[in-house]
Amino acid sequence: MINIILRIINSGYSLFKEEKIVTIVNIGTTILISFFIWIGILSFYFFNQMMIFLQERLDFSIYFKKDVNRDEIVKVQKILANFPEVNEVQLVTQEEALQKFQKEVKTNPIIFRALTQLKTNPLTDYLIVKADNPEIYSKIANYLEKSPFKVNIDYTTYFENKEIIQKSVTLSNKLKVLVSFLLLIISIFSGLIIFNSILLSVYSQKENIEILRLIGASNWFIRMPFFFYVFLFSFIGYIISLMFLILVLENTNSFWQGILSNFKPTAFIYDNFIYLNGIILLVLIEINFISTFLALEKYLKI
Repeated sequence: MINIILRIINSGYSLFKEEKIVTIVNIGTTILISFFIWIGILSFYFFNQMMIFLQERLDFSIYFKKDVNRDEIVKVQKILANFPEVNEVQLVTQEEALQKFQKEVKTNPIIFRALTQLKTNPLTDYLIVKADNPEIYSKIANYLEKSPFKVNIDYTTYFENKEIIQKSVTLSNKLKVLVSFLLLIISIFSGLIIFNSILLSVYSQKENIEILRLIGASNWFIRMPFFFYVFLFSFIGYIISLMFLILVLENTNSFWQGILSNFKPTAFIYDNFIYLNGIILLVLIEINFISTFLALEKYLKI
């Protein structure tokens, strides 16, 4: 049994050395498909991090009418602070709101001058509700809609922010479907390239295969060196693509975080290194094995 395994390994390695051009093509194809699979996974990670980023910044601001007594607003603040999963309910007075707005528009001299010339403060008191789980905001919105405080409320920002989040989620889901479709197309084309290159290798080994058939070797014994050959170039191609990917990401970390602060692809890969690499390598070898099996079946049935 050990001799058979050694012979299979030796035959597969001989294929790797002898079929230089085909091997380079197969390694190149494996590098490309590995890279595209990683791009797909990192795209999914980016979309998920984008949703987290948006949801963390989704607060619930409640603006009150100008004539509402501040004691009434404080009462609402205390009630909302007791909601489960609510971290903080901050009261921003109209004086604080004006100061904050003046700082924001300091770079715009026209608006800033207009504000300073106003004799009255046009802004109102408002509350900012912050929670770990954004779903709690809908419960607060429903409560306010049915509460006696409704008459004191001018408007809330929750539904506007929620609409933005929902549109982002819809767009993200559509992009995920598009990425999945592109990965499928790339996998099929890569499989066809491997299929044709393995078929060339099979025809180049025609004499050896015929000798094995004459001495009664089974089809599986004929296939096994090719499968080892496929495993060899798949593994080498994958390692090259992984090294290149990490090198690129290590040198572009600041760029990615400039686009999205919580998008850290290098840390994501390192944190899930064994799991991600195991899955991707398995998928890659499976694609190449299926292509090889079909190519061998085509030849062996002749």
